[in-house]
Amino acid sequence: MQEIRHYDIAIVGSGPAGEKAAIQASKLKKRVFLIDKREKLGGASLHTGTIPSKSLRETVVNLELLRRRTHGIEISMRENVSTEELMYRKEIVIGEQESKLRRNLMKNRVALERGRCQFLSPTELRIQPAHPDEEPYQITTDYTVVATGSAPRKADWAQLDNECVFDSDTILKIEKLPKKITIIGAGVIGCEYACIFAKLGIRVNLIARDRHVMPFLDREIAEALVYRMRNQRITMRLGENVKQIVKISPQEVQVELESGKTLPCSTVMLAAGRVANSDKLGLEEIGVELGHNGLIHTNEYYQTSIPNIYAVGDVVGFPALASTSLLQARIATLHAFGQLENERIPRELPYGIWTIPAVAYVGRSEEELTDARIPYEVGIAHFKEISRAHIMGEQEGILKLLFCPETLRLLGVHIIGPRAPELIHLGNCVLHFEGTIKFFINSVFNVPTLDEAYRIAAFNGMNRLDYDSL
Repeated sequence: MQEIRHYDIAIVGSGPAGEKAAIQASKLKKRVFLIDKREKLGGASLHTGTIPSKSLRETVVNLELLRRRTHGIEISMRENVSTEELMYRKEIVIGEQESKLRRNLMKNRVALERGRCQFLSPTELRIQPAHPDEEPYQITTDYTVVATGSAPRKADWAQLDNECVFDSDTILKIEKLPKKITIIGAGVIGCEYACIFAKLGIRVNLIARDRHVMPFLDREIAEALVYRMRNQRITMRLGENVKQIVKISPQEVQVELESGKTLPCSTVMLAAGRVANSDKLGLEEIGVELGHNGLIHTNEYYQTSIPNIYAVGDVVGFPALASTSLLQARIATLHAFGQLENERIPRELPYGIWTIPAVAYVGRSEEELTDARIPYEVGIAHFKEISRAHIMGEQEGILKLLFCPETLRLLGVHIIGPRAPELIHLGNCVLHFEGTIKFFINSVFNVPTLDEAYRIAAFNGMNRLDYDSL
């Protein structure tokens, strides 16, 4: 009988959350075991989600910028671009990132296994290696972090064929660009892909059950995004439910709505949410509590109902972002080994949405402040006021600061415009340290940069208070 190996901590899943938990535990000089069912490390974030979709977006944005002759230079380009050409950069990025991840884990002496695992008890795992010639074995562990991510939600009324009907994972394998696409679901993923296809000159129908696109956004920012998306010839079908999808031929499909509308198109993409990959692990059998869509219930330290088992990333639900997964994994690992006491956990997290234009926010929205009866004032900067935006040819968008009118303390930052997910970090730092908008006024910003928008917005907010002296 094979000897049962013991580890200080076992990590299930090698996405951003699993990687961070493994590296953090290694830095604490712990013996770490990591298992993933995929041949390649990195999880959905690297192979079907964050990295490939953002790489594709970058390619499309740069292509559109060249075609606009923004810089006054005539460039001869073919109108029709193949999917192979569009996906080229994506494949390069994925390969480089996977290699870097593998080297990093090996350098930190993390024991890697490809295969599946099942909990036999809170401290025992049965490991089934992916290679058919290898026998299953058991390990014991003091702590386990479940970071298995999520998968696209399946719908009874939609049969994926990866010919006409795709989901957000398989759409990246599409062989031919569609003439017209219908995207079902106007959340983050649906809106991001709608913008990508629209920038390629493809006509897009975007269907949402809700009457608002991404209702968690500040309303002014959401309305500005909808306006820009409609200008890109994206037809918004809000407050609609899908009845069925009917495939007419290999090149034609139609989406029937409960309202009686029929939308003909060549391709359908399902982006109607995701479900947690928490099944087949034996979690419920050992007492771990699961919720709706298989989400794992945790406390503020990402402990499950079994104290030595933690869960992080998409498998615990909102916000289900790679960025927040990294923080969750670090908190969970430090808490497991009693190293969290000297850490300051941020109350607010920055969010980035890679639509075109991009959106980002941190802190409270106007609606949240109003509902909480918290007085606030607004400072706004328009990107058309910023020289850097003119140089880039990206003049549309705004940066909005929300702050206390008495103390000037920053309460929230909301951005729509070029490089919004990167710009948001400055506002996040000021918010984290409970700073005021005076920081932006008294700081020196390099010129020309997009960060100047913070100074302009701060001055705009002060002017609304009728200050005699700034």
